[in-house]
Amino acid sequence: MKRIALLSVPDPRFPHPSDPGYENNRVDYRNLIEGAVRVPLDRQMGATIEEMRKGVRILDALDQARDDVLALEDADWEFLKTKVDKLPWAGTDRRFVRFYDDIMQATDAVRDPTHTDGVAS
Repeated sequence: MKRIALLSVPDPRFPHPSDPGYENNRVDYRNLIEGAVRVPLDRQMGATIEEMRKGVRILDALDQARDDVLALEDADWEFLKTKVDKLPWAGTDRRFVRFYDDIMQATDAVRDPTHTDGVAS
């Protein structure tokens, strides 16, 4: 079982919810995971039924996530890693790198969101 904190990371330029650009520039792990799952691995051919079944398992786990933690069976996590690795990124942003690392380095314990490398000192 792998656990991933479903973080919502604001853009440092708009750190407060009252800032006009806050919501549009926030990186939300839940939305990124959903987006990664919905993009076919082969964009030319589209998703196979097997890929859809695996994706639905992750979307179901997102729906069932409690306390902003996504819990995935190892096979589902492996599939999510593949999807995230193939995800086309909109631009260069530290928050995307952090998201990528949080997915790729997930363990049975949630990574510490207060540390860039996910490891508490």
